[in-house]
Amino acid sequence: MFIFMISTNIILVAIAFILILGYISRAIFKLTKIPEILILMFFGVLLVPLGHLLPQAYTNTLTSLAPLFGSIALVVILLGGSKNIHPRGKYNKSAIGMLLGLLDIILPMIVLAYFMNYFYGWQLIYGALLGAILGETTTIVVIDIIKRLKLPLGIYDMLTMEATTNSIFSIIAFSIILVILTGNTLTFTALTSYTVDYISVGIAFGILTGILWLFLLRFVKSTKEYLAILSIALLLYGITTLFNGAAIIAVFIFGLFVGNHKTIGRLLRIPSDINETEINISEKDTEFLIRTFFFVFIGIIAVISLVYFEFAVVITLVLMLIRYLEVKIFLRKDDREYRKLAFSLLPRGTTAAILATLLYAMGGIYFNNIFYITFMVILLTNIIAAISLAIVSPKIKK
Repeated sequence: MFIFMISTNIILVAIAFILILGYISRAIFKLTKIPEILILMFFGVLLVPLGHLLPQAYTNTLTSLAPLFGSIALVVILLGGSKNIHPRGKYNKSAIGMLLGLLDIILPMIVLAYFMNYFYGWQLIYGALLGAILGETTTIVVIDIIKRLKLPLGIYDMLTMEATTNSIFSIIAFSIILVILTGNTLTFTALTSYTVDYISVGIAFGILTGILWLFLLRFVKSTKEYLAILSIALLLYGITTLFNGAAIIAVFIFGLFVGNHKTIGRLLRIPSDINETEINISEKDTEFLIRTFFFVFIGIIAVISLVYFEFAVVITLVLMLIRYLEVKIFLRKDDREYRKLAFSLLPRGTTAAILATLLYAMGGIYFNNIFYITFMVILLTNIIAAISLAIVSPKIKK
């Protein structure tokens, strides 16, 4: 058997080139609003699906590492998103954002389950799984955009909460459907009990870890605070998973403790003092690194096909219709001027890519199809969002 050998120098050059590409894509995003996700995935596509520059043996190795790398990316992104959620008294519209985040998942699950069954003969449960994955709107693009627009606090909280919580609801729905698909026969009562236990364990672990972290801050002053926080989040994710709990909820709650440490510390009478400037800098660098390599990786293992493109076009139109109805219902007269902006915030990204990649690593016709469709939907929704935001953003009152 012939074994491909890649020298250390080539690997270093490839890593350096990908990092430089990440900075270039970031600069292009700031100038043109073209999401860096598109540029990074396009580069991955050029490497393998189109260019065939990477031997298949190495592509297979990368695929086998998808669950590990995907979980790390998920923790990093979610930790950053939950840190940015802050209660703001009368301006707080987080509850509406959370409801929107829930509907972002439920509506695509229901619609795509019947749509894919009626038009393409898919089993209902696989259509629902596709809907659970594609309901997420990527925090990477959404939060970065709304930070730049200086929106009213209520609108900012609502959109941030939606983009963050729909990832959580997406993962919960995804996990429950996988339990059913892996052969476990559950009655409605058993499924309800499992869901409650799953969520309760995540909530309990997240709160306990957050309180313990605040307590330890009184005695430990770390000069590498973000690395310590990220290490705790990764440990929390792993331990909660071992106890069959909602690890993503645990990390989300821990992120709330980190982002609101002063407020929560005062309520619990636990004084806290951390270097937020250092944390923010380290967080952005880590997110940049993870995001850059992850989306290049997605492009590498993707398949370019007209069939999947046709699937994606139809599904994207369905998702746009759902988004239009949500925005029209939940943004009333007072917030009417922000409807077009809210509609534009529809790009799918990190969570959808991670969950689809996990399915791809498991193998199977349906799972592979879901991955390839998801890849195309991510491309299409980001292109549409980039065009729409370029039109809408300048019209938003600063």
